[in-house]
Amino acid sequence: MFNVKQVSVFCAQSSTGGFLSSVCRLLFAVFCLLSALWAAQVMSSVGLRVRADELRLGGEQPQAERLYKAAVAIDPQNWQADLGLGQVYSHYRFQATDPVKQNALAQKERDLFARAYRHNTKKEEIMYGLGRAEIAAGNRETGLESLRLAASYKRFNDFYWRKLGIELRKAGHYEEAFKAFLHARKLAGYQGVVKNNLLWLKEQMNMDPRLYVRRIRQKEW
Repeated sequence: MFNVKQVSVFCAQSSTGGFLSSVCRLLFAVFCLLSALWAAQVMSSVGLRVRADELRLGGEQPQAERLYKAAVAIDPQNWQADLGLGQVYSHYRFQATDPVKQNALAQKERDLFARAYRHNTKKEEIMYGLGRAEIAAGNRETGLESLRLAASYKRFNDFYWRKLGIELRKAGHYEEAFKAFLHARKLAGYQGVVKNNLLWLKEQMNMDPRLYVRRIRQKEW
């Protein structure tokens, strides 16, 4: 509690511009300090994520996993760390042989990509990872929608169109898969995977070769 003398001093100071100026300087100093701490937090999280990326690409998945988790713990807004962590769990899932374990990893993978998506809705790597994880978790149509978005974000990248075509073919969406592979062919030529899938799909749809040529010319596909 303030005594009478302290109150009178406070009031006297409050009546002058000097006191307000001092308060402003103090608040500005606090703001600068907090900004510096925030910047240091973000930069340390970024540094950990960059190192984790290097480890992941080098095949050191457990070490990368630890650094990604540390990066997210420091800065929960670091969506790139969530993306990398999702890719680590994707690797673990591909290596697993037990279906129960594969499903559990797919669930973790999906949650991480979904968390990254909340911070960045236009990144094709996130949509691709989310789509593959959803399919692995048993949500095929939801996963296909994410793969379609990934391909639409990268209209001129044959990789995403090939992968979309493969999953569409597996789901029995032959006509849409055919269109996806045709688009991939336009981008990267008549390479093996694309060629084989186009021929297989053509056979499955029992398409007349003359009709196939006409449709291509008329740009119906």
